[in-house]
Amino acid sequence: MKDLSKLKVAIGQMEIVEGRPSINEAACDRMVDRALDGGADVLVVPNSLSDARNVRLIGLNDSRIDIAGNVAVLDVCGESYRVGIDEPIADCDFRIISDVSPYTIAGADDAAHRLSVLVRPVGMRDDGKKVCALDGGSKVYGADGAVLSSLNDDFEEDFALVSLVNPGPEPKPCKDKLLKALLATIRRFDSQVLGAGPKWVIGLSGGLDSSVVAALLVMALGPDRVVGYNMATRYNSLATKANAAALAESLGIPLRNGSIEGLVVSLGNTLVQYGYPPDALKGVLLENAQARTRGNLLSTFAAVEGGVVVNNGNRIESALGYATLYGDAIGALAPIGDVTKVQLFDISRAINQQLGFEAVPENLLPRETEDGYIWETMPSAELSNGQMDPMKWFYHDWLVGRLLGDGGVEHVDIDAAACDVMRRYLEDRLIGSEVGKWVTFYGLEDPGAFLADLDWVINGMSGSAFKRVQAPPYIALANKASVGPYAGAQIRKEHSSTFNALHVQIARMG
Repeated sequence: MKDLSKLKVAIGQMEIVEGRPSINEAACDRMVDRALDGGADVLVVPNSLSDARNVRLIGLNDSRIDIAGNVAVLDVCGESYRVGIDEPIADCDFRIISDVSPYTIAGADDAAHRLSVLVRPVGMRDDGKKVCALDGGSKVYGADGAVLSSLNDDFEEDFALVSLVNPGPEPKPCKDKLLKALLATIRRFDSQVLGAGPKWVIGLSGGLDSSVVAALLVMALGPDRVVGYNMATRYNSLATKANAAALAESLGIPLRNGSIEGLVVSLGNTLVQYGYPPDALKGVLLENAQARTRGNLLSTFAAVEGGVVVNNGNRIESALGYATLYGDAIGALAPIGDVTKVQLFDISRAINQQLGFEAVPENLLPRETEDGYIWETMPSAELSNGQMDPMKWFYHDWLVGRLLGDGGVEHVDIDAAACDVMRRYLEDRLIGSEVGKWVTFYGLEDPGAFLADLDWVINGMSGSAFKRVQAPPYIALANKASVGPYAGAQIRKEHSSTFNALHVQIARMG
């Protein structure tokens, strides 16, 4: 292998905007200027995400690059280096890949490569249902898989001259990373997809989800771009109304208050005209009618304002189908659609800390105790008297993560994932796991209660897939996804024989 210690390589971690080649070329030019100023021999930058080749090599000063297929020959000061691009090519001095390459980074078992340069862009990648937040974090890996150099992973452009043989300085840790991902992607979605700077219309119920989304919009776009609406009925509490008013005042956004009670009553009267009994609109039908009335109003408000509606749903609600189609499931974007309720607790505190005041009301956040937690204001859709959300917070956040995939897993078979959860339950009823405290808190040590809850979650996920298909796109970190193929498919899947056998085994424990 060649001596790589004198080769001056620059990494330009630039923002890529899909479909905007002029913007991308301007960003690349900025990186070229910085690389020239640093005396680099070669610059590596990400290519367009839709391009056939995911990275670009640019020779600088007197360097020359000849590319044939997936091999580049780099001539620098009379020395020639062979570079593999995107693919693991044998007999190369090093290789360059991107995070969208199907190939893995160099590791201890990859003797064909001295090292690898992983180039990751920043920006937003629109995959349809999923709006990916690209965080950067480009790296240089040695042949043993160890990181030699790393750029920042804070969703902003970065640049560095890197060593291919010696460890470089540690990057600054990205504080409140999920919050930064949401803010950066809201801004990019607003500019790249909507473009004209529309108003963002939001239903402010005074609950946690809408409070967080309103704060995110204001932090990302400014208060002049956000309009809040409180659309109360007789079921809305004074506490949540007060929360909505306090939130709007603290964020500096207008809050338009009104009641939808008359519209819901009129809907019931209209049903009578079509031959239905006067009490037809009750129970779940009445709850859904309220949600759809709000959705209709928000859409109308957005049309009047020349704006768009934002969706307030979180990941657990989306997974379980706890939303009303054409009601609270509408919107141009779901900023927290890949965020669990537990993550929202941390995001809320980070928002308040960054803003320097209590934007998200503390009474919406639970106080965790040794045995569980205590709520001052329990999560509720407030669609009927005494209604509380049916989720087992903390436990269901964990369970949905196991069933849909966390930590870089793009596709998970829910049946197989549920079998893994049941096997862990058979070992010690999950008491010794990271979620043991919440198993005890919710009484799930009882096998019957555990199975009933597991079946409820799985049935909710499979039975509501048609809602997720029609739901707004959601923001996600690029290395993870909420919904795998089963979660998005609208065909109900039969359980495997392994699932059924484990289910019976746990049932007999009772």
